[in-house]
Amino acid sequence: MDDSHETWQDGGMSESDAELSAEEMWDPQVARWCDPEGDYVLPRALRSLPQPWDEGDWDRIGDLPRTDERVAEARQVVTELLEDPELAPDVPQPPSPGLLWHVWEEFHQAVGERMPRTSQVTWAGVDELVREWRGRERLYPLQRHVVDHVEAAILAMIPRLRDDIVDSVFRWLALDSDPGRFADWAVDTAERCVIEDIGADSAIELLGAMGSSEARAALDRLSVKPGGPASWDNAEAAQGKLFDMGTERRSGSRRGS
Repeated sequence: MDDSHETWQDGGMSESDAELSAEEMWDPQVARWCDPEGDYVLPRALRSLPQPWDEGDWDRIGDLPRTDERVAEARQVVTELLEDPELAPDVPQPPSPGLLWHVWEEFHQAVGERMPRTSQVTWAGVDELVREWRGRERLYPLQRHVVDHVEAAILAMIPRLRDDIVDSVFRWLALDSDPGRFADWAVDTAERCVIEDIGADSAIELLGAMGSSEARAALDRLSVKPGGPASWDNAEAAQGKLFDMGTERRSGSRRGS
């Protein structure tokens, strides 16, 4: 790809090139916000997370002992991330073909590498990263769009972080030797997360790992489509998990006979 985006074919511009041009010219109209507590970028619920949940470092998270204290902490993390409306901002949707989402993710990764803890993400740090991107020898048009409208990219990072952290909590719980012991609270929480599409894949995996009648009932409700509580993709995933659970149950019965 080059800066000129030469797209002329047979004397005209292709449909896909016209769509890409629309993305390059798009104005997301996101103004910079200010936090009353300092130069922070992320909402307080994200930047006040306990370690290591505030870093998204799966190597550290996976090694956490599943003590009562740590489980209670993980439950609190998910609860706070679910309840705070600031973590579900109205992110403007880029025009078709939506390639800008990929460049936003590239910038999010760069932010995470520079400021790994959520409490470290400041506008000063973001602006320094923008200056570095601008100084690149070659900056592709959609990368230029990101640095020209960095507030939109950062706004899109907020729900992505929430999704990643909730996902890591459910993955961590599912690694327990007896995840069914979390069922008294985790079934309802996981079901809600699937409905709201927050860490949904790992929430469905946890429901399957718990394997209780309550977890199975939640998967039954989530698997309804069309018109069910979950999105089409999440309903498909719930159906698949129910199928896997049924296969495992039948296989276990045959081995025990």
